Amino acid sequence: METEKSPLNRLTKPCLPDTIYVCFEPFETDIKKTDLDVLQNQSGRLLIKRMSDQFFGADEVKIFTRKNEKPEVHCDGKEISVSFSHTNDGVSGAISNQFNVGCDMEHSDRNVHPRLVDRMRHQEESSTFYEEVDAIRIWTLKESALKMIGTGLRKPMKSVRISPINKNHFGVQFDDGKEAKICSFQYHLHWISVCYQELTFAQKITL
Repeated sequence: METEKSPLNRLTKPCLPDTIYVCFEPFETDIKKTDLDVLQNQSGRLLIKRMSDQFFGADEVKIFTRKNEKPEVHCDGKEISVSFSHTNDGVSGAISNQFNVGCDMEHSDRNVHPRLVDRMRHQEESSTFYEEVDAIRIWTLKESALKMIGTGLRKPMKSVRISPINKNHFGVQFDDGKEAKICSFQYHLHWISVCYQELTFAQKITL
């Protein structure tokens, strides 16, 4: 990880609203996997704190995490939506006070077994979509959507329907009929996908 004093590099794409902030930080480690899990969680929390400070000017950031649950983050007493994701050599994060966000990241050269692809596919998604888009990228699209709604992989990926809009922009529909958007792009040999859904007026009042 870079030092805490180093300014973060914000990742911007046309498909990302201005009020969603996305960053990536590399790190290196040779520790065993059990400790790697701890390092990844700590690095994610640190990234969120640094992003909250840099982009929101937060003096106090409180992060509450529970296993298999979406982090709950308060900046100066106001809740914001956050999500972060890890590989063995990097962490990415997304934060916003205007959108509900979910972030997922995977190495772009990671293979996905064909049987797993079949388990990901929504019954109304076209076969050409899976021929034209890398399976690992589709994985990040779907997991970012599930992380946005707070279930993660406790809910099956096939419950999420993805529709391409353009090269980096996708629509997503959930099994309850609700819809959201996903911005997906490649960075440092990773696919990073950020799912977002604008918060309602009532939700924004509470943030």
